[in-house]
Amino acid sequence: MSIISSIRNVIARAVMPKVFQNWSDPDILKRKREESEKLRQKEGRPHEVFYFHEIADPYSYITAHILSKFKEEYEVELVPLIVGEPPTTTIHEPSMYRNYCLADGIRIAPFYGVNFTNKKLPKNKLISLAQRILCNLDEETFISLSVQVYQYVWSGNEEALNTLINDKTPSIQETSQIISNNEEKRSAVEAYMGSTFSYEGELYWGVDRLNHLEDRLKELGLKKDLNATLVSERKRSKVEKIPKESNLKLEFYPSLNSPYTSICLERIKAIKTNYPIEVVTRPVLPMLMRNMTIPNYKAKYIFKDSAREARRYGVPFGKVMSPLGKPAERAYSLFPWVDHQGKGFEYICSLMISAFRKAEAIGKKSYLKALIEDLDLDWLEAKKHLDSDDWKEVLENNRLTMYEGDCWGVPSFRIIDGKDSFTTWGQDRIWLLEEEIIKRLNNL
Repeated sequence: MSIISSIRNVIARAVMPKVFQNWSDPDILKRKREESEKLRQKEGRPHEVFYFHEIADPYSYITAHILSKFKEEYEVELVPLIVGEPPTTTIHEPSMYRNYCLADGIRIAPFYGVNFTNKKLPKNKLISLAQRILCNLDEETFISLSVQVYQYVWSGNEEALNTLINDKTPSIQETSQIISNNEEKRSAVEAYMGSTFSYEGELYWGVDRLNHLEDRLKELGLKKDLNATLVSERKRSKVEKIPKESNLKLEFYPSLNSPYTSICLERIKAIKTNYPIEVVTRPVLPMLMRNMTIPNYKAKYIFKDSAREARRYGVPFGKVMSPLGKPAERAYSLFPWVDHQGKGFEYICSLMISAFRKAEAIGKKSYLKALIEDLDLDWLEAKKHLDSDDWKEVLENNRLTMYEGDCWGVPSFRIIDGKDSFTTWGQDRIWLLEEEIIKRLNNL
């Protein structure tokens, strides 16, 4: 680790706990929402939901299919804004990024009633045509046209796209300027991805977070039919049967500095309990300790989003003591030995609960001693491995394996069924893991 990284980690550990707690505090969130609503009323503004739409984004493709239903269900003005690719500073491992998004989009689309099977990204020429067609449209026209345009783009139907060009269609130059203006608006609200909704100071990325926006609009009395299900609700498979035994393995890739990992521990424990599947814990270094930096606005979104997802699943979150740097290294140094004793999963869970729910310093020797003893392990044996370098090769091998599935962030997961594997990324894909586990257990 570089000197600069070490300094950054020390500063982060000192400053960020209070910042994190402010970002995650539900009372602060409630107060800000009340203030924004008063300001909206004072200024006489309608309930405007801004929607940032990227043509080459699989998630935008899926979202386009539910915009009509969303508008029917909520008394809001939808403002569609065509944008280009996310800022490069927000994308890690760009060679993997598009591949993963495409594969993930294909997997989740059926659960939202969307037919999306295209295994290749659209050509730039078609993207440009679609941008011209969809730029500068009013709400109604955009909603009615976007799905059709998307289907033409992703199926490679240039001829059909050209039939939608008319004398009101912006030129290439005009479109470029409109997109540039839209991206400035996206930056102003600290959004950075396609398929992102923005409403009065809060961001909601894709169909995965649309439920949070729907809940907020419902609280404001903007949902037309209170008995109707959420627009963002997924169709789930019915569980046929759960055998008592299987040869399935689930590899779990956490890092000790991941807020998203910290909020999914109970759900991974539930998978261990509910299905005959072996969970193998394969920790990796935090991204910041791999010299992968992110803009402050992305870090802010991640933490706020983790907080609301934690509330959604009823788990504590927000009392944070970042373990970046030496604390993480000390905790990791014991992992290979602990894992060899059969307690690797429990060890990582305990560390993360301490770091993200109790603001405990997990790098202290006294803390680690107490944890080892709580796991009914021998501290005298464990401390022989404290501050050794054995863990470095283990974590690097884990990272390389994780990368094989086009995953670079955490938590990532890999289901192993003989030679066939299934890899996915994110705490918001645990439901998809369960779908895949059920399918494989039932040989579907």
